[in-house]
Amino acid sequence: MISRLASLAATLSRREQILLGLMVGVALPAGLAVGVLLPLQEQRQAAEQSVDDSMALYQWVLDRSAEASLLTTETTDEPLKTYEPVGMSGLEDGLRRAKLWSSLTELGAETQNGVLLRFDDVDFIRLATWLTSSHPEWGYTIKSYQFQAKDAPSRVSARIELQTPAQ
Repeated sequence: MISRLASLAATLSRREQILLGLMVGVALPAGLAVGVLLPLQEQRQAAEQSVDDSMALYQWVLDRSAEASLLTTETTDEPLKTYEPVGMSGLEDGLRRAKLWSSLTELGAETQNGVLLRFDDVDFIRLATWLTSSHPEWGYTIKSYQFQAKDAPSRVSARIELQTPAQ
């Protein structure tokens, strides 16, 4: 095989041999880099971004957990103030003010004393800011929540169940 290639190269003119050498020496490695290495680098960058997003979400959950434990371990002589639930219109108003209304997929009554909020694609930072700023005064407690990272940075799908505090 190599002898046939060598005899073929020997029949070429000097100019053709130089062009063939350049093609093998430069074009072939460049094509390999563009065809194989660049897509691998893009996949690595996407994976690193996904890890960064996951770590940001994890840190947010840890912060909310620490905040919740501080709220529940505080001991005061006065009872915790309870608020009347704001209702669907109050939640809707809060979502509109936070510019989350357009991202809301579902807002409905899950049970007699609960509300379900579902977002298929929402900015995580905006949603987290709304949750942390609204939570004490809206008259609901967070029964459960789920966040699922999307392909785009800082985008998640979310499902949040709220319930009125036990009377």
